[in-house]
Amino acid sequence: MLRTRSMILSLAALLALAFTVACGNQTAQAPAPPPDTRKADEAAIRAASTDWNKASQARDLDKAVSYYSEDAVFFVDKGALVKGKNSIRMVWKDILAPTAPVLTFTTSFVEVARSGDIGYEYGTTEFTTANKKGKPTVEKGKYVTVWKKQPDGSWKAVVDIDNTGQ
Repeated sequence: MLRTRSMILSLAALLALAFTVACGNQTAQAPAPPPDTRKADEAAIRAASTDWNKASQARDLDKAVSYYSEDAVFFVDKGALVKGKNSIRMVWKDILAPTAPVLTFTTSFVEVARSGDIGYEYGTTEFTTANKKGKPTVEKGKYVTVWKKQPDGSWKAVVDIDNTGQ
């Protein structure tokens, strides 16, 4: 009987050890990487940029500013660093004023991090005005915008910089 009890305790200890090892191996495995959403995210940024461009051409201030995050930073060409969506709104109010040049921008390149939470784009800008004779004058420039994916899955600009000249 003593021998049977000893065998049962040895077997129980062996099973406990095997369970511990099995659990340890299971937690030591690397987690599966998140799905690669870069193509879809790139398409979403391109679509947002296209819509933002349309809003600026339509001089729709609310829509144009809606593409910025609340804590965005805008590096104004030949101007101040503007922080926060409300302050950026004041700059865009002047950019989209009825007498201001018409702004258009064209995306040249978009890249999204493998993590799927941040991306950037760059491209060209044009400010078109009419001279005194009504002939259009175009001032060309370039820009870079850093986008961040929001909790709701949308993309918002967190850093925006542009400058004139090519």
